[in-house]
Amino acid sequence: MSQTLSTLSRKRIVISLILAALIPVTAKILNVFLDQEQISLMVSMNIFTSVLIMYNWNLVAIHYNRAKENIPETIVYSLIGLALVFLWSLLGLSFFKARLILPPGYALIGYGYARPGFLVAFSFMESALLNLTFKIMTDHLDVIHKEIQSILLSALCVGLVFTIAFVPLNDISLLLRSYVYFMGLTALLSYLYNQTHTIVPGIIALGLTNLILMIMSMM
Repeated sequence: MSQTLSTLSRKRIVISLILAALIPVTAKILNVFLDQEQISLMVSMNIFTSVLIMYNWNLVAIHYNRAKENIPETIVYSLIGLALVFLWSLLGLSFFKARLILPPGYALIGYGYARPGFLVAFSFMESALLNLTFKIMTDHLDVIHKEIQSILLSALCVGLVFTIAFVPLNDISLLLRSYVYFMGLTALLSYLYNQTHTIVPGIIALGLTNLILMIMSMM
């Protein structure tokens, strides 16, 4: 990564992080009334990630234009990212037994009326959330000639935030295993960003991975 000029004001960073934090908080509140944990998280994910995208539309447009300016590189790193993220997610499910932010297969099958909402929320909405949050949290970091340090730092910080936000805090073992998963996932997304200077390959890679995993869980 060769750019260090921040595109976001501190106010925008704070408001964006508040919007992201409202997703798990609102999901818990909704679940009190609906008593449907997966549907509550799906609704919250779709609503607040949409607001987060619209609020940071200029940032999204910048990264879209960067990806469009070098389509072959974007395609190559999206495919590399898809392979790496998919393998890491399989490892997270089978070896680490981490808590991925995905609905269980029985929910996707049983709540047929909500399936389109599930597929959208936990594929590209979740991917946009994680990639945008990663970019926003690290926007003011000076990363010239510090690619490895920036990848490690973002993995530690963003991984911790998502673990605390989406994993039950009363299970220490699950927290640690999930933290390892989210650290690795963030490191992969950070690597893709460092190579292409855009979050688009990361969004495509994680979005397609989650979509494939959800389809597989229904088979």
